[in-house]
Amino acid sequence: MLSPYRGILALPGARAFTAWGLVARIQMGLTGLATFLLVQIEYGRYEYGGLVLATTALSYAAISPQVGKLIDAYGQSRVLRIGFAIAIAGRLALIAAALTHQPLWVLLLCTPLFAAGGTQSTHTRARWTHIVPDKDALNTAFSLESSLEEVLFIAGPALATVLATQVASWVPSAIAVATLAIGGYAFLSLTATEPPARRADARRFQAEHEHSTALVIDGTLERVGLPPRPRRLKRYRGALRGHLLVTTPALVVTTAIFATQGAMFASVDAATVAFAEDLGQKDKAGLVLAVWAVGSLVGGLAYGSRVWARTLASRLLWGVTITGVGAVSFMLAPNLLVLGLLMFLTGLAIAPTMAVGDGVTHALVPRSRLTEGMTWTRTGMDLGVAAGAWLAGAVIDRAGYSAGFQVTACAGAAGVVIALLSWRYLRDRRAYEEEVSRDAPLPVAA
Repeated sequence: MLSPYRGILALPGARAFTAWGLVARIQMGLTGLATFLLVQIEYGRYEYGGLVLATTALSYAAISPQVGKLIDAYGQSRVLRIGFAIAIAGRLALIAAALTHQPLWVLLLCTPLFAAGGTQSTHTRARWTHIVPDKDALNTAFSLESSLEEVLFIAGPALATVLATQVASWVPSAIAVATLAIGGYAFLSLTATEPPARRADARRFQAEHEHSTALVIDGTLERVGLPPRPRRLKRYRGALRGHLLVTTPALVVTTAIFATQGAMFASVDAATVAFAEDLGQKDKAGLVLAVWAVGSLVGGLAYGSRVWARTLASRLLWGVTITGVGAVSFMLAPNLLVLGLLMFLTGLAIAPTMAVGDGVTHALVPRSRLTEGMTWTRTGMDLGVAAGAWLAGAVIDRAGYSAGFQVTACAGAAGVVIALLSWRYLRDRRAYEEEVSRDAPLPVAA
């Protein structure tokens, strides 16, 4: 089962950027619950924790796609050296504000800075799309990424809960800052596997083919190899012309599906913490959430180890349906043991569903705008996290943990509905075809 993974990790530079990218993403497993617990413990209100988490997610939704555009245009290293520094400063500012019990609006002002570093999971996936030789290897790479992220979500919630409740509320947030700083800048130092910047690529092509007549890749991109057209002032009616969500409507569908999954993840975190507290076992909430991530890890590794005959659209529908049914079942759990079992079974479909969503995006978005496209799916997830965190926090304060699980159930059911309605449309979309040229082939080891 592991031989496909050994093959892609044998590619030049793959192990290094995977390892450091994983360190940089430790904060992904910590940030959500760490931020929620930091604010909830310091201020004593679930609603405040939900509001700060929701604002953080909204900030990612607004800012991350713009960071993705800049990365596609100028390269990861050039953009993220500054972006990571801003994100680290924002995280430290939030910790200081919470510990000194500043007004809520001060905390909310710190959260937009988090998004300056973009979404680390898309940075790593963009490198895989640059070095793997075929779609089957890319399917394995995306599954590996989703599975590795689930390792973070196994350890992250448990670690955040234990450290915040038993040591100090700020400790998990501080660890998130340290891992982003160390892993993020080590990742950027690995320039050999960094995808080429679109503008630098176009300038190089123009220098090498000064007298060539280049093809237009699609209606939204500049003519590669020809001097750029003079920029004109945009008219209001054409303000969205060329926007990726307009030129690739299927991306709207996958973004909406990721939003429902994000709402499910955020609301179940808050509801599980409240359920455990109601049972007098708040310190065990992280362990239950870790079981959910263990299921996702197992499912992700199994999914990426084989070649699938079904279409991406059908696989997406099956994955979202399983997670949706599982989300509804959480309301029926009488104790943490049963809840953990239900979460494990539901988790088996999470990483595969995320990997399939990435596969749909890769198939339908031009390579030169891939970081931007993948960032939009994560933006959808961030919007879902924002809605789920705020709504779950508000209803838990008023009606208890059961209301939080109702939010989770509604989010899961909404994902099933969207997947059902869009299945035929996604199935009929033609994959974007673009020849990838490299100086030398990058074979996968046997």
